[in-house]
Amino acid sequence: MGRLIPTAKGLAWFRKGHPWIFRNDLAKIQDAAPGSIVSLEEKNGKFLAQGFYSEHSKIAFRLVSRSQERIHLNFWKERVERAFHYREAVVEKTNAYRLIYGESDGIPSLIVDRYADHFVLQTLSQATEDLLDLFTKILLELFRPSSILLRNDLSVRELEGLPQEKKIIMGECPSRVQVFEGTIQYLVDLWKGQKTGAYLDQRENRAAASRFLRGRVLDAFCYHGLFALHAARHAAQVTGVDSSQEAIEQARENALLNGLANTEFRKENVFSFLKAEAEAGRHYDGIILDPPAFAKSKENVGGASRGYKELNLRAIRLLNPGGILVTSSCSYNLSESRFLEILRECERDLGATLKIIEKRGQSADHPILLSFPESHYLKCLFLEKIH
Repeated sequence: MGRLIPTAKGLAWFRKGHPWIFRNDLAKIQDAAPGSIVSLEEKNGKFLAQGFYSEHSKIAFRLVSRSQERIHLNFWKERVERAFHYREAVVEKTNAYRLIYGESDGIPSLIVDRYADHFVLQTLSQATEDLLDLFTKILLELFRPSSILLRNDLSVRELEGLPQEKKIIMGECPSRVQVFEGTIQYLVDLWKGQKTGAYLDQRENRAAASRFLRGRVLDAFCYHGLFALHAARHAAQVTGVDSSQEAIEQARENALLNGLANTEFRKENVFSFLKAEAEAGRHYDGIILDPPAFAKSKENVGGASRGYKELNLRAIRLLNPGGILVTSSCSYNLSESRFLEILRECERDLGATLKIIEKRGQSADHPILLSFPESHYLKCLFLEKIH
């Protein structure tokens, strides 16, 4: 087994509980094969932990175990089973959810999403790439899925020196799979859809938001229309807006699938649409903002903050008094405190008064590690415009 010895800074960082050690925080790398399990040790040889070693990535070490236990097939099988038992406890009224969420489930850099009996995997490091056959064997034994699709079409893999690819591992994966979420049904393209096919992390927020949304509702950045479909169960009229024609067509098909005639979906630039609606004097009783990540790095936070402020300003301006704003940020680099500050700035600039109804995050199948802030990225706020 290879050995890694951290610098004093790296050791202090590790003792705080974070599951990663960066390459520039290593004092020595000895006999560490790319993608292998290595031993993390102090300079005097005292054992600290075992974890994955990456040859190319800035993240050189990913924690697997703080003990010297043997890491073999049964070790990983137990971790997968534990992850599944947790989902059995927290996932309700759906057959589409995240089964394994990397570090949060003790299996660093592995993502497994389940859509009915079709599984989608992502291996985001050299180690999980090398262990793909083992994880496939475990999933087949425990769940007997109809298909397993590898969706490794992510740019982050380049940081590991790994190619982007999509391929079937086993079975036959249809072009689209029908799943359910609460009272709605929707279609997912596992081959081409965002992430592994759908935004599973907003599932609980979509259901919760529908309790508050009435009257005329706007779903901005609607993608496949899932917020809109939930809202349409109680709202009088729901309009979904997205810049992708493919997404709009899928949203329309999902509305038809659910027999929801009080929805419309439009291909528009959201910022331009909000501006045009204000100029036309139109207003809404509820607005949902679920934009893509504006801050993909710390360097982007300044520009992202301006983008989030402009977006929320335009939305709040369109809300009727008593109207509900459901606003999200999936940018890890933009903290919750900064997001709240942006909304306070909007309130002040507009002379409006906003009341927080709920502060929410990602769905429970995306668990957050206390010592791993990177696992907590989604912020979702329900606000009422008092005046």
